[in-house]
Amino acid sequence: MYLFLVNNQSGNGFKVWKKISKILLKKNIEYKAIIIKKDAKEMLKIKDELTTNIKALVIIGGDGTIQKAVSYIGDTEIPIGIIPAGSGNDFARALNIPKNIQKALKKILLMNTTTIDVMQVNNQLCLTVVGVGFDAKVTEITNQSKIKKWLNYFRIGKFAYIFSVLRAVLSYKPTDVEINIDGKTKSYRNVWLIAIANTPYYGGGLKICPDADESDNNINLCIAHSLSRIELLLFFPLVFIGKHTLHRSVSTLEGQSIQVTSKESILVQGDGEMLGTTPTSISIKRKNLKVII
Repeated sequence: MYLFLVNNQSGNGFKVWKKISKILLKKNIEYKAIIIKKDAKEMLKIKDELTTNIKALVIIGGDGTIQKAVSYIGDTEIPIGIIPAGSGNDFARALNIPKNIQKALKKILLMNTTTIDVMQVNNQLCLTVVGVGFDAKVTEITNQSKIKKWLNYFRIGKFAYIFSVLRAVLSYKPTDVEINIDGKTKSYRNVWLIAIANTPYYGGGLKICPDADESDNNINLCIAHSLSRIELLLFFPLVFIGKHTLHRSVSTLEGQSIQVTSKESILVQGDGEMLGTTPTSISIKRKNLKVII
């Protein structure tokens, strides 16, 4: 049977689940559901349910929900399916999973799978992008914002990120950073942000690392440095179309093992969830996760 994980705190998770459950009953499809209401500890139930009888773990939620759930898959061969119901839905976007819930469910029932890479950030798995610096601060503001819940209700949650950018740009201070990639160290001054990517998107569709590919055994980096505050604001519209990499103050790199250290400790986020501060280490885990596409 299918095991559904529904995040009632993520966007429209429970609202989406009500529609999905009706379709499952109509099609006479066997399933079990875990509803996360308030405490993330409820995810521990996944461990008890991941038996040989489970065809797939289907996650109804956003990128943060997927990130947490994947850690329970372990070394099993159970694939995950995604029905987008979060703010950004960047993992679903990277895998071309439809926003339409009926179409997303149809793909899940067809059970066409592929195996993708994931990143390991210290002891945490990450599927999309690890953000260090300014964008991590933006994520922190977004996650604490009351407006995010209202925007999620109207299914325009990605605009919460834009509002947070405007708030953070006035207060954030860039710092000097060292990045070690596969044993070689590079130094950057006045760094605003470092995006370390397995997939191209974050922040609800910002194409921060256009060449990132979840199946190429590589990690892509985008470093924005030596920008004024006005230049930073002008930088973000270019990210929507992936043209920011042409800017003179943007450096792009790639590798398989990354360590980031900074003169002052700066925030780190991954998949829209806060992961602490620098120093931080990121490595690729090749062909680690089976997903339904």
